[in-house]
Amino acid sequence: RFRALAASMWLDEAEKVILAVDTDGPGDVLALELAHRFGKDRCWRAQWPSMNDCATKDANEALIHHGPEAVKESIAGAIQYPIDGVYQVEDYAPEVLDIFRGNVQQPLSTGFNTLDGILKIMPGTFNLFTGIPNHGKSTFVDQLCVNLTRGENWKFAMYSPEHSVAQHIRRLAEKIAKKPFDSGPTVRMTEDDLRAAMEYLSKHFFFIESKDTVPDIGWILEKARASCVRHGINGIVIDPYNEISAIREIGKREDEHIRDLISTCKAFCRRHNIWMAMVAHPTKLRRMEDGSLPKPNLYDVSGGAQWSNMADTGVVVWRDFDTGRTTIYTKKIREQGLYGIIGDVNFQFNVTTRVFEEAAPEVPTIPYSN
Repeated sequence: RFRALAASMWLDEAEKVILAVDTDGPGDVLALELAHRFGKDRCWRAQWPSMNDCATKDANEALIHHGPEAVKESIAGAIQYPIDGVYQVEDYAPEVLDIFRGNVQQPLSTGFNTLDGILKIMPGTFNLFTGIPNHGKSTFVDQLCVNLTRGENWKFAMYSPEHSVAQHIRRLAEKIAKKPFDSGPTVRMTEDDLRAAMEYLSKHFFFIESKDTVPDIGWILEKARASCVRHGINGIVIDPYNEISAIREIGKREDEHIRDLISTCKAFCRRHNIWMAMVAHPTKLRRMEDGSLPKPNLYDVSGGAQWSNMADTGVVVWRDFDTGRTTIYTKKIREQGLYGIIGDVNFQFNVTTRVFEEAAPEVPTIPYSN
């Protein structure tokens, strides 16, 4: 239905988009999808004139019952979606009516029943994932994305330059085929399995790559915005933070730079109703007396406390190499009760199927304190 958007490159440059759609249920759904794709910051919605105290359904009814001038006036007087600044109540009318009609976003399942008890996927939010290198945070984020493509038919833009795009596709293909990519002790996927997996991935994953320079956040979000218009992406993964240009304005401290970067990301998420996952490494941790590394918390993320203060959710991924168990800790949930609570859930990584599986409930949780 939205193929025309993918073919019309000039739409990326449109400064004002007027949504002149039907006022019934399907029209409201269409308006929400278009506002998601274009971003609410450049969307206005036309309000059709009333007839017998009821709004006309669409432009055709407005034309028939009120004439062409009424249609022109409705389009000229379209109401902007509120984003920034000072507004009056009527400026929020479209959003309030959406809430009244039940056209509001609800948190979505992670694809893991137990994890849903402490964490759900809420579009429009900025989500921090951290953990010691090689503890599986990138693999777990990939798993969440695959789950959302299956459960919600979501699409993702992926900026993950630590490894090549081909290597990333390889890892994602394992989660689709549920077989290893490489030869080993278990049967690897066949070439037909790989082709089928790549065909599936091509419908749900789009990759952002800068081959010559380390891009800044503005460049990454501009590519994500274009992907939103053309492909209707629902989520963006940036993995990791330190692969974004660290160049900052003269005189700006690192914590101020991070604060502004997160603010920019959160504004993008709200405007497009996008779920964003940002993977960030912790600073180098001092080993404990027994030689083991302590479990990091959100304040250990490289760059300071802004991550914990500003993220909508903060998740720590920790692996116990002795047991093979991975524990997911939710350490920050801005709207507790709506899309999560503070808690933890255990997983085992199945080396045969290459996916995370929820551990049996009788397995005790590793104590975790900040």
